[in-house]
Amino acid sequence: MKKRLLAASVALGMALAGLGLTPALADDGAVAVATPTPTASSPATTAEPTAEPTVTSSPGSTADPVPTVAPMPSPTPTPTATPAPTTQPIPVSTILAPKWKSLGGATGVLGQPIAADFCRWGPGPCRQEFEGGMIFRTDRNLLAVVYRKAGVIGPHWFATGGVNSSLGYPAGDERQLAGGAYQEFHATNQYWNTILTWRAKYGFIPITDKSGFGDAWLAYGGASGIGYPKAKVTCSLRGGGCSQDFDGGLIIWDGQYHGGLMKGAIRAKWQSLSAQNGVLGYPTGDEQCSGKVTTCAQEFSGGYVYWSAKTGAVMVRGGIYDRYRRLDGSYGALGLPLKDEGCKLRDGGCMQNFQNGQIMWSPKTGARAVKGGIAGRYRLAGAQNGALRYPVTEEVCSLPGRGCVQTFQGGDIIWSAKSGAHTLRGAIGQAYKPSYGFMDVREGYPTGEQVCGLPQGGCYQQFQKGRFYWSPKVGHAYLIWGGILNNWLKIGGPGSVYGYPNWYEDCIGGVVYCDQQFQNGRMVWTG
Repeated sequence: MKKRLLAASVALGMALAGLGLTPALADDGAVAVATPTPTASSPATTAEPTAEPTVTSSPGSTADPVPTVAPMPSPTPTPTATPAPTTQPIPVSTILAPKWKSLGGATGVLGQPIAADFCRWGPGPCRQEFEGGMIFRTDRNLLAVVYRKAGVIGPHWFATGGVNSSLGYPAGDERQLAGGAYQEFHATNQYWNTILTWRAKYGFIPITDKSGFGDAWLAYGGASGIGYPKAKVTCSLRGGGCSQDFDGGLIIWDGQYHGGLMKGAIRAKWQSLSAQNGVLGYPTGDEQCSGKVTTCAQEFSGGYVYWSAKTGAVMVRGGIYDRYRRLDGSYGALGLPLKDEGCKLRDGGCMQNFQNGQIMWSPKTGARAVKGGIAGRYRLAGAQNGALRYPVTEEVCSLPGRGCVQTFQGGDIIWSAKSGAHTLRGAIGQAYKPSYGFMDVREGYPTGEQVCGLPQGGCYQQFQKGRFYWSPKVGHAYLIWGGILNNWLKIGGPGSVYGYPNWYEDCIGGVVYCDQQFQNGRMVWTG
């Protein structure tokens, strides 16, 4: 009996083990079924645990006992995870999308948009912010980008307040050129632009259109034209003027209507004359250069500065400049100035030398040019310090044979190609003037200077067809020529018994019979 019971227990235990249940032996040798222990893969039940079942045998029973098996627990269903809410992508404004796409879109330097666009609402211009920067539509309907990390200007703009900074919003893209970078911005609620520039040596320097320099810088070629600024704008100059120094020159403005770009030798000359505080004042335009042999000039409120490689930079101003301009300046007969004017001359006058002459000025005569052969004779005569003093007219070149004459305070200088230039002054000059139109018939041009120290304190001057003689006793100069002159000179001229002529030669029948009255007689000549 015990053998059959043990065999049944073993069989039951194997069956239970197949179901994951562990049999337990009772004190009396019966097998008990243990409650299944939850595993990590089976969820624990929340029902009250049942008492461990026991199998007992009736004493003296001969029948095989029937084991009692605990029921299998029902598996708990695996919970389904709740799906996370989906995020809608931020759209890119259709106005700004072309710029964004041209920079690579979501995979480009700007990346994905991180905020909605401001094109339909909000203050300021149409704009949208991205991971790597912002895109703006400017007031000129251009699309401009400012970068958050790329480049140089954008990171500085973001760090200093972005749209709320004094720069405002971009009016163009950042440009990197000539060892630096720059970007144009438009001030919010203002009427001017600012160009922010950067170079490693000078850092960030703005060029503001409030002073007019922004547009001027761009007009001069920007970074590739006059380079980058070397300092901020200064607006504490004479009369409220402003200036800003660049690699290629100084832009300066008088605070009202005039200004220009100062550079090179002309700028150096202007600065040597105390710049805008000196006699030249502010420039009224830019330097102008022309010609096969380069000549440059720049106008100022107080005059001009001219430059060439041969002459250097020279100032022309005041009355001398006015006369020089009337004579066509550097394009005229005088050519370029050689030195600045020299003043403190006789009678408070000034003089300036040019390549082909000079301009003389005095308070009484004003400014007049002296040039060519007449200028050479004027210098030989002592110029303003000689008997001629200052010129009172320009030269006139309408005399016979294309001759020229110029009048001075103390006389005239007359010139022709055959006779050269000679002075005419005193009584001889006065006697000669009325015959200017008849020199080809009678006396012609002078061929020498006056010779004095003659008897009775007299003087004479040689001309192409005769001589003028004068003495204080006669008080007037008269021409002697032809046969009468020759005969008079043979007998001693002014030292002869005839003395000086005191009337004009008088001829009858052409040149058949001529006579002339002298102090002490009459001389006759016949053909």
